[in-house]
Amino acid sequence: MKSKLIFWTIAAFIACIASGIGFLFFREEPIPFWVVQCIAILSLLLATFIYHKLVKPYHILLSGMQLLKDQDFSTHLRPVRNKDANELIGIFNRMISQLRSERLAVREKNQFLDLLIHASPQGIIILNFDKQIVEVNPSGLKLLNISELTEIKGKTFNESTFELAPALAGLKLGDDVMVRNSVNKIYRCIHSSFIDQGFKHPFILIEEITHELQKIEKESYERIIRMMSHEVNNSVGAIGSTLNVVADIFKQDENNKWEYVLPAIEASFDRCGHLASFISNLAQVIRIPEPTFSLISLNEQVRSVYALTSAECQQRNIELVLSLTEEDQYIHVDGIQFEQVLVNIIKNAYEAIGKNGKIQIYTHHAPLSIIIEDNGPGISEETRQKLFTPFFTTKSSGQGIGLMFVREVLTNHQCKFSLTTENGHTLFKILFNTDTKA
Repeated sequence: MKSKLIFWTIAAFIACIASGIGFLFFREEPIPFWVVQCIAILSLLLATFIYHKLVKPYHILLSGMQLLKDQDFSTHLRPVRNKDANELIGIFNRMISQLRSERLAVREKNQFLDLLIHASPQGIIILNFDKQIVEVNPSGLKLLNISELTEIKGKTFNESTFELAPALAGLKLGDDVMVRNSVNKIYRCIHSSFIDQGFKHPFILIEEITHELQKIEKESYERIIRMMSHEVNNSVGAIGSTLNVVADIFKQDENNKWEYVLPAIEASFDRCGHLASFISNLAQVIRIPEPTFSLISLNEQVRSVYALTSAECQQRNIELVLSLTEEDQYIHVDGIQFEQVLVNIIKNAYEAIGKNGKIQIYTHHAPLSIIIEDNGPGISEETRQKLFTPFFTTKSSGQGIGLMFVREVLTNHQCKFSLTTENGHTLFKILFNTDTKA
């Protein structure tokens, strides 16, 4: 607008000068006077021609530049009576239409991507270049057990306090690892990146694979145990029968010249018995029946387990203490299976302590839960990551099936559970599913 005013001001100034020269110097001479006036008129006509040919298209294009600056891609330029200018205007309008289409496509893709991220069952954590958390989808907040994004937004993993933060902080670009938390849930964590405006933006995918992995584990060890049971039981039965026959033959020898062999035969027979017992214990893990739920008293269940384990604790000089709720709570469980679970947990506790210690059993009603605490040597982080893994044990003579049994039963009861060390004490926590019906 300013340049247009300047143009017409200059044009009018030139016309006025030409007309003024005519009045001042050629007023008495008609022919020169009118020649000068014609020149003034022609200058105005020339200015008008130049305006329509150059200045007006220039201003139209300036308007187009302003539209681009304001990112207004919905407005087009109107054609003018100028072929060259119309070609530029046509190119500009096509460019505007293409930009509008591309912007609309990008906006639709971004909206679709936002919806996809929001609805994804996988947890998605988007980071900035300083490794600070800028966005987490609802599934991610749920997996991380975070109520509001504001709790962690703008923080790095090292500055965050949620349980998986240390493991996520250690991930490098391209890592694909499995992480286990304190409540025996297993997560697959992938650190990757996407390109936006030529820069790599890091993000982390989190997926809970607890049930899938446990299902694969169970199917695998069930096949192994069945195969081992079949082969070992067939061999043990035949070997045991042969050893009995041989022992009877040697015992019938009146000269007793084979007497020195009998202890070796008896020891071999005992080892066959131990092997059969070992295989039988393994087989029990895959024969756990579906729970038969009934309504039972939690405190009475704990007192029953106390009666079964107190004698062993006394022999080890371990104090077994009950801290039960005043108002009795009732749970829907399979009483026999759940009793075995508690016995297994307490057995692990007093075996970890060895002698001279304390085991305390708490029951709570809000939330409905039971905690078994001992002052044993505790559990290292490396060991905690392997707990509940099939056949894993820290005992020299252990089979690694006790916690397998505990995991299977509690999982079938839809209970949440964890085994951790806090302040020098080992705690096994069981949180009951109050929705389970008898």
